[in-house]
Amino acid sequence: MGVINRFCRKASEGLWLVLVLLLPITSMPLVVRLVRSDVVASPSILFLAILLLIWFLPFVWRKGKLPRQSLPLFAFGMIAIIATSLANFQTIPPYKDISVLRNSVTSLVTLAIGISFYLLASVYPNSEEKLQRTLRLLNWSGLIVILWSLAQTAAWYGWGRYPEWLRTIHGWYSVGTLFRQRTTGFALEPSWLAHQLNLLFLPFWLAAVVRRQSVHRRRLFKYFIFEDLLLVFGALVLWLTLSRVGLIAFLLMLAYLLVRANVWLKIRVQGWVWQRWQKDASRVKLRQQVISWGITTIMLAIYLGLFLGVGFTLSKIDPRMADLFNFSLTGENPLLAYANSLNFSSRLVYWEGGWNIFNDHPLFGVGLGNAGFFFPDKLSGYAWWLIEVRDLVFRSSVLLNVKSLWVRLLTETGIVGFSFFVAWYYLLWQTGRALEKELQSQRKMVSLAGQLLVIAFIIEGFSVDSFAMPYVWFSAGLVTSAHHSLSTGVDAPTLKGEKVE
Repeated sequence: MGVINRFCRKASEGLWLVLVLLLPITSMPLVVRLVRSDVVASPSILFLAILLLIWFLPFVWRKGKLPRQSLPLFAFGMIAIIATSLANFQTIPPYKDISVLRNSVTSLVTLAIGISFYLLASVYPNSEEKLQRTLRLLNWSGLIVILWSLAQTAAWYGWGRYPEWLRTIHGWYSVGTLFRQRTTGFALEPSWLAHQLNLLFLPFWLAAVVRRQSVHRRRLFKYFIFEDLLLVFGALVLWLTLSRVGLIAFLLMLAYLLVRANVWLKIRVQGWVWQRWQKDASRVKLRQQVISWGITTIMLAIYLGLFLGVGFTLSKIDPRMADLFNFSLTGENPLLAYANSLNFSSRLVYWEGGWNIFNDHPLFGVGLGNAGFFFPDKLSGYAWWLIEVRDLVFRSSVLLNVKSLWVRLLTETGIVGFSFFVAWYYLLWQTGRALEKELQSQRKMVSLAGQLLVIAFIIEGFSVDSFAMPYVWFSAGLVTSAHHSLSTGVDAPTLKGEKVE
């Protein structure tokens, strides 16, 4: 028995290493054939399944503690099952011979995959050393993503096309195509690369840089840390994706850091003013207010300059953004017309269609995977003017989707499911805030990363609607793990014979 336990421990360590390193690959041909899905088919899912069998299930069997943050997530899962079951008592419009049952089962499986990523990541790194090792693996995985993304960009701008050898390598790990002018890394498309950068890598790199806390021992030139380089080139790769939602999410993370910096500076300056002029109390308050407003104004000017600079540059290099600063109030629907000029109107009409479905089924929605069946009746008249919508409805065999996780939650699980998911989301934010009070520097770094993750996902949730995308689940699990190891007394329960590190 002890030999089996030792084997499982060693095997789980190797499987965990491979799972983390393969996270950036989203749609591998081999996995596509195995799971029969051409959307999210990451090889990490296969290693997740094995780890659930040889590590997680024995962990639960031996009464291992799951984090309390998972409770609203379990409740959401139950509501999703109930909502999908109740959909059998509704009249679901037929759509191109697509099976309602198959679609619902597939959606429930993707939700189970996402929750499994979260649960495993929240309990497997059950010590400081394991968490640190996992963050190191993430850094090396991120470095590989950066190098390959830059190689793609160099090939495109160097030859004006992608050479055949690069296309061949791309075909080994992705069923998608390479995009003109936009890097995809190991993801299916540029927006997915931006999604994984914002939810898997950049929050931890930003937090490490701000806290000056590296998970690597060596420093560069005694001051610079490895995460400094990763952040600079990671932000560059994010820019090279030309993902508008991805860039907005990153700018929102920077905005949060600026707000924190603003508060920190105000406190320091107010203390300095008091020490310098405490004998003249009448001037202290006025000078503190003037300096505080001055700091806020400077911070706001810096951020607005950065935001407008990004927008202006995009309008010059991205054809989709050429009319960014050309907004007109004329016309029947100026907002949709403006969105159409930015090639963004299709997203808005899908969100509007999802909202219309939610209005008809507000309590439990229409069940997971069923929103697309209602779209032909719920899309606005403007939607039918869009080429993308007409192509998908009349010239393809795929089911339309909401294109936003937030709208999908309302549409398919109703206000009840949405509330439980938001409760888990809020608890994740509170977990990040709670870790900030810890003295251990690594936990403080993970704390800030957790807060940045929550902020980035607010925007990223409007771009991706699949539960099987592992990035927010995995990163949220690591943040939860840092807090869970405290509540369980440093380490979570281990397999019999497993060495605690």
